[in-house]
Amino acid sequence: MNFRDATPADAPLIAAIHVASWRIAYAHIMEPAYLDGGIEAERLATWTQRLEAPRPGQRIIIAERDGEAIGFTCVIGGGDARWGTHVDNLHALPAAKGSGIGTALLGEAARWGMEGWPEAGLFLFCYSANMAARGFYASRGGVEVEDLDKPGPDGRTLPEKRIAWRDPRILIR
Repeated sequence: MNFRDATPADAPLIAAIHVASWRIAYAHIMEPAYLDGGIEAERLATWTQRLEAPRPGQRIIIAERDGEAIGFTCVIGGGDARWGTHVDNLHALPAAKGSGIGTALLGEAARWGMEGWPEAGLFLFCYSANMAARGFYASRGGVEVEDLDKPGPDGRTLPEKRIAWRDPRILIR
């Protein structure tokens, strides 16, 4: 598996991976009309904006296998004074799930975060109803530290968990 930094030209690729991931992982969480509707245009607009005008400390990493993109993560280094580097997104193509892509991307996010913010932890948000993802993060040492209700992209407020790694070295193999 190889990693590379995303460029603005990768916005359609990232949006397509994001949509494919959400349609499977969030089918029981988000409104079907949203997942079946204009999600492609909305995700493309989001990733185009994020790649053309990145936030301070942002890095978007694409994972490739045999020259094909199979997943990505968007990381905001030192994004929170208390919790550290924010894994803002981590998605894999449904066909790539179970192949170690999530673990590899999480490790790459931790490695990069520790290079720039060595004393900071790592955290992400996960929908409370996404039991598969919560189990995945727990099996990699993530601790659920906070419950929040946040506006979701489908227009509803959805319960989420903040999952944190106080010492991200646990994620680096």
